[in-house]
Amino acid sequence: MRALFAAFCLLALPAFADPVTITDRRGPQTFATRPQKIAALDWSVTEALLDLGISPAGVAEPAAYVDWVVDPALPAGAVDLGLRAEPNLEALAALRPDVIVTADIDPALVPVLEQIAPVVVFQAFDINQDNPSVAKEIFLSLGTLTGTRALAEQKLAAQEVELDAIATRLADHFGVPLPKVTSVRLNDATSAYVNGANSMPEYVLQRLGFENELPQTKTRWGIALLKAEDLAAAKTGIVLAIGPDMGGTALRQTPIWAFLPFVKAGRMADVRPVWSYGGALSIGRLARGFEAALMTIPPEALTR
Repeated sequence: MRALFAAFCLLALPAFADPVTITDRRGPQTFATRPQKIAALDWSVTEALLDLGISPAGVAEPAAYVDWVVDPALPAGAVDLGLRAEPNLEALAALRPDVIVTADIDPALVPVLEQIAPVVVFQAFDINQDNPSVAKEIFLSLGTLTGTRALAEQKLAAQEVELDAIATRLADHFGVPLPKVTSVRLNDATSAYVNGANSMPEYVLQRLGFENELPQTKTRWGIALLKAEDLAAAKTGIVLAIGPDMGGTALRQTPIWAFLPFVKAGRMADVRPVWSYGGALSIGRLARGFEAALMTIPPEALTR
C-alpha cells in the first residue's frame, strides 16, 4: 500500500521541462521552460519559424512581408509589431511574448527589448561569416528552441535532395557546358543590385552548377549596386531578375534596358518573389524559383 501511495504522489507532482539553451550572437541563452508565445522581428526568423510549423504571435512589417517574402504565408491574426529596425515597443509589450527573436538588429536596441521579454538575436548576415551556412545553423537553433530540432534536420536533408534533383533537371535542359547565370534585383530606373559572394542567390546558383557572369566581391549582404549600363557585361549568359522590382518597372521602361545583350537575345527571365535575405529553407525556394525561370529560356537562346 505504501508503495502504491508513493507512486501516486510521484505521478501527482508537476512535470518540469528541462531548460533549453541555444546560442545567439551574444553567446548561450538559457530558458527555464520552452517559449510558447514568440515575437519575430526579422523576416528570416519569421520564415524559419513558419517552416518549422511555429506561428509567431507577432511579426514585424506583415503587410510588406506578403509582397516581398510571400512564402511561407503568414498566419491570420499575427500582431503587427512595427518596423523590423524600429519595432513598436507598445505593441510588443501588449503582446507579452515569452521571447523576442530577431536578427541583425542594432545592439543598442537589445537592452530595450529585454525590458519586455527575453531576447534571442542572431547574426544572420555578416561579411566575416558564410551567410548560407549560418542560416542553416540558425534554423537548427530555432528547432532546439521550439522543440522541433528533428523536423529542422529532416527538412534540411530533404532540401539537399531536392537541390540535387533540380540541378539534374537544369543540366538536362541546357546540356554541357551550363550557361553562366547572374541573379539581380532591379532597383530603380538607373541601377540594379547584383547578387555576389556571400549571398543566398549566389550560393543557390553555384549549388545548382552555375557560374556568375558578373561576380562580385564578398560583402555583408552579398550584393553590389551597379549602374544599368554595367549590366551589359553579362554578354553571353542568363540574367534572372528576382521579384518584385524595387522600383517597379522603372528600369524596364528605359532605352538602355532594351539594348542590354541579355534582353535583346531573350536570355533574361523573371523569378517569382522570394526573399533573398531569408532563412535556411529560402535556399530551396530560390532554387525552385530559379528553375521555373530558367526553364523558360530555350538552350538555343544561348547561341544568339
